[in-house]
Amino acid sequence: MNDLIMDLKPFIQSIEERKLKVEGLVVYQQGRGELRHRWTPEQKRNVFSVSKSFTSIAVGMAIEEGKLNLSDRVSQVLKREEGASSPESERRWESLTLEHLLTMNMGHAEFKRPANLREALSYELTRDPGTYFLYDNTCSFLASAMLTFATGCKVRDYLLDRLFRPLGITDPEWMESEDGYSLGATGLMLTTAEMALFGRFLLGRGNWEGRQLVSAAWLDAATRTQVPTHVEVSTWAGKKQDDYDLGYGYQFWTCRHGAYRCDGKNGQFIIVIPSHNAVVAISSDEVRMKPILWAVWDYIFPFFPL
Repeated sequence: MNDLIMDLKPFIQSIEERKLKVEGLVVYQQGRGELRHRWTPEQKRNVFSVSKSFTSIAVGMAIEEGKLNLSDRVSQVLKREEGASSPESERRWESLTLEHLLTMNMGHAEFKRPANLREALSYELTRDPGTYFLYDNTCSFLASAMLTFATGCKVRDYLLDRLFRPLGITDPEWMESEDGYSLGATGLMLTTAEMALFGRFLLGRGNWEGRQLVSAAWLDAATRTQVPTHVEVSTWAGKKQDDYDLGYGYQFWTCRHGAYRCDGKNGQFIIVIPSHNAVVAISSDEVRMKPILWAVWDYIFPFFPL
């Protein structure tokens, strides 16, 4: 008998009344168990920007192994050639670090999806790194490439024995760039249940079944606010985007109730709530993703026993 004291009906009803295309839900609270609900059959899907948080874990592991440092210069690790952009942009490229990438503070002006490393290294930087938050796929892709240069492994392969297999995640597909790097920012294929396993690993501060897969110190740093966020549009359906205004860590969003989350296009969420020892994982195919997140706070969070 499931010991999780919760009624999912209000959440389910809210999702269905709004015709939100949620595919699956897993709710876990430590010591009380797990509940699942499906609207569509379970299958692996592109979890989009949830992938970024896996890249963060890989980088943390590589730092612990002495292969990378937050202060590493992108241009030096990736052997970027000078002269691809204006002199001012070149100066900025020279100061760009791995930490700037992890916090989305690269200094370019618009969201990009680079097809290959050469393209990613050619962008004009219009602001000094570390001075402006812009959520973007380029940062995560460059971090993925830096890990590959430092370790000789694609991020996906690097995580196979360090994370995926210990968690019981069947060797997942991770889409690659034209030149063979794990995209880092997107393209990881997971089921909702596998997302929930990753959430439980995060809730345990990197400890899985007595084995510390990544240091608690890295997870603590990665999942707390490292930089303020700047949201161009502060309302959605008449409600303030609190969860997008509360800051960004190292490829994780911070949000209400002392929680943090992995957040992907079309409603992919892994929400970790340490104060309640809880995880909520959601897979969707819905462009109206923010109402899904708000429904978690309105209809699931209140039912977690402390």
